[in-house]
Amino acid sequence: MKKNLLVLVLITLLLVACDGASEESTADLPTVVPTIVIAGSEEENAPTDDPPAAEELPVEDDVVEESGEEETAVSSEETSESETMENSSVNLDEIILYEEPQGIDYRTTLEYRMTIGDELIGAANAQGNRTASPDASEIVFTMTGDAAGELGETMIITQIEDAFYAVLPPQPCITLSGQSGFENPFGLFLDTGGFLTEDAQRVLPDETINGVDSAHFVLSEQNLLDWEVYEIYEADLYIAKDGGYVTRLRILGRGVNNVLNSNASQEGDIFYELNFIPEAIPAIQVPEGCADATEINTQYPVLDDATAVTSGPGVFSYETQTSFDDVITFYKDSLTANNEWTVAQEIIQEPNATITFTGTGGTLMVNLGPGLNGGVLVGIIATP
Repeated sequence: MKKNLLVLVLITLLLVACDGASEESTADLPTVVPTIVIAGSEEENAPTDDPPAAEELPVEDDVVEESGEEETAVSSEETSESETMENSSVNLDEIILYEEPQGIDYRTTLEYRMTIGDELIGAANAQGNRTASPDASEIVFTMTGDAAGELGETMIITQIEDAFYAVLPPQPCITLSGQSGFENPFGLFLDTGGFLTEDAQRVLPDETINGVDSAHFVLSEQNLLDWEVYEIYEADLYIAKDGGYVTRLRILGRGVNNVLNSNASQEGDIFYELNFIPEAIPAIQVPEGCADATEINTQYPVLDDATAVTSGPGVFSYETQTSFDDVITFYKDSLTANNEWTVAQEIIQEPNATITFTGTGGTLMVNLGPGLNGGVLVGIIATP
């Protein structure tokens, strides 16, 4: 697959960890309430001699006289809803299909694997939980076989309000404050991959998927142009009839894959299934071993207007709108105030600077550079 969603998730995560901000890398994630747009067939949209169903409804005379325009609008809405239920295709390029319903808790599951014969080459599974209040989500990735590689077998990504946590064993937890972008695991799994396109055809009867009344659409090769899948055995998409969001995507085909298989030219059977399951979710907690983002500002001196805070063992960074010269003065005054640290070296070439402090605790380097939001990016590295 050329635009593999798992790769994009990991790349985005690494960019966030390195740059201390995720606004630019996650700007495309959906945030709007979904409304499905389904194109009707020519036959269904062709004019007929029969009057619209709305005109056949009995209308009280006094209602027509007092509020005829309002009654017409309601009738038109009812007709439109009726037509939507009979539509024969859906445009998969519409971003609204991939937007999560707002105000509800849900769970997502992702199963993604490649086999050659009876041998499992690689697999990447994910479990996502989402709560509407508080605004929080948790995604647990589990990789096996070639999919694990150097990334390890398990990754946990957690978003609680504007705090972000990433556990990437064997690396320590990465904690960021003032971040967003991972709070919609549904959109992250589905829309960020960007691999669905063009119109898909509807088939009847409708089905109940994960407890949701859903319309069933069959996918073909033209709907998966960004996948390196040469043959499709089965490919089905289910869309909630009330709300217009995807309830299940299931694809089984044959092709190559450079994430699940270290041999990117080797063909095999590829299975992909994503489920959206509306249900109550317990409160999402800060991952074990991670510092609470509300408490990470206590280890080093930090300016009051700090945003995009990143914290990890021996590393701390944030952005401030305080002037470049004032940031330098703040750290020189704060760190040397109690004679705990002394300035060992200064290299200042605005907008960049490195000030090295030494003390009984070892060495502390304060690095300054341009921030992503127009301020000063402060990075602190401590070594014994």
